[in-house]
Amino acid sequence: MLVHTTRDIAITDIRCLVSCTYPRFISFSYVISMTPKRQIDVIGMPTFTSAITMVPLAVLLLFFLTSAITIALIMKRPYLYLRVLGRNIQLQTYFLGALFGPFLIILFGVLNYHQIIEGIEGTAGLNPIGVLILFLSMVFMSIFLDITGFFEYCARLALQYAGGDGRRLFFALYVVVSVLTTFTSNDIIVLTFTPFIFYFTRDAGINPRPYLIAEFFAANTWSMMLYIGNPTNIVLATAFGIGFDRFTSWMFLPTLGAGLTGLAVLYMVFRKEITQPMAGTYCVDPSSALSDRQGAYMGLLLLGSCIITLMIAPSYGVEMWIVSLAFALLLLGILVIRDYAIGPLRKNKAMPVNHVVTSLYRMPWSIIPFVLSLFVTVEALRIYGITGEVGARLSAICGQSPLLVTGVYGITSALTANVVNNIPMTVAFTSIIRESSTGGLLPAVFATTVGSNLGANLTPLGSLAGIMWMSILAGKEVRITFRDFLYYGMLITPLTLITSLVILGMEFGLA
Repeated sequence: MLVHTTRDIAITDIRCLVSCTYPRFISFSYVISMTPKRQIDVIGMPTFTSAITMVPLAVLLLFFLTSAITIALIMKRPYLYLRVLGRNIQLQTYFLGALFGPFLIILFGVLNYHQIIEGIEGTAGLNPIGVLILFLSMVFMSIFLDITGFFEYCARLALQYAGGDGRRLFFALYVVVSVLTTFTSNDIIVLTFTPFIFYFTRDAGINPRPYLIAEFFAANTWSMMLYIGNPTNIVLATAFGIGFDRFTSWMFLPTLGAGLTGLAVLYMVFRKEITQPMAGTYCVDPSSALSDRQGAYMGLLLLGSCIITLMIAPSYGVEMWIVSLAFALLLLGILVIRDYAIGPLRKNKAMPVNHVVTSLYRMPWSIIPFVLSLFVTVEALRIYGITGEVGARLSAICGQSPLLVTGVYGITSALTANVVNNIPMTVAFTSIIRESSTGGLLPAVFATTVGSNLGANLTPLGSLAGIMWMSILAGKEVRITFRDFLYYGMLITPLTLITSLVILGMEFGLA
């Protein structure tokens, strides 16, 4: 039945109409007529004016704009230096781009106060605060291990094993980075190992590129295996209630396949360069890297205990962010006692490092406003029906086939990560997956996990670690251009991505 109505709508009413009813108005089949007197003729089902349809488009553009500003800040101005109370403070800038989204959302009234709070608190089981607590707690323990010299100790073991053989060094570094990334955090490993590899290769007189590329690609591949390897893993697993052991059971074989494929392709690409003779052999005792041996043992014990507890916590109904926070607070308490109670009583003052201050100073606190701002912006995408429309279109392509779901979501998420960065992509895809009607959500969730990790190996824009990695190398005068990275990314990433997605699709096909 056709119903013809004409009414005057005030501008304030338009905003209300959009925020309340836009998700119903996605189809382009509605008939719209607007007179110069701001009268709207509605024919058939409720429709909207071209002015109203611009609001969701503006929200979508806002999402891409905030991502573009974030990437530009990291590439052009990664740090701001402020002078506070006579001290120079270094501030990372990447979160400022993300804050631009909520600022405009509030300024133009795109969301009301309750919707903004809902975006920060999370919906449908996703707890952004819990995600951040879990990630930061694991990073805190990893940073402490780095301060004790444990990561450098592992790197020196690899160098000692290699002797003067560049080929053995290549494989040894790949294995060490892969293992450490699996149990800690890919960002920490990349930022820790990159300067070490640069200095060693410079002193050995060999080309650093094969070892740096292998390090970076290994970190972003093996981070898929465990829940804690990447913040994108935590976002997806938390949003869909996937426990630690369940996550690993699905991701073990896809990660193994991608990791071995990546290693084989990396070796084929660099097989000639890694045979370059070294200027001398590496004879330094690896244990000399441990500046705090007791602290390293304690840190490993706490980290290992935390991982084991994370595996069993869901069986007892305990949320994983609570577990990680408890272990982080336990470590912090022990460090406070060591630094401020026991430390001053020591006769041997050979350990001048204040572990509390150093660990807290190195924490990536900027990720808190960054992630929360992204959740607010994505909440606007959800309310205005954009994520629902994308989910519907992907569902139409995939149908009920798990193999198609893994392929489509894995490839689209990997490509999107290189347009907007993998953390904004993951937050957006969480809403897209939830509002899709595919044959089961798990294939889409794990395929997006693959895309968020391996997509970071396609271009430097795919992850924050990639952009920071390029910045570190530029400061060391190592020339790896965007084109160089893209060349290696196009050689290696498609093969690892396809391998991982095929294995994942087969797992769901046989389940």
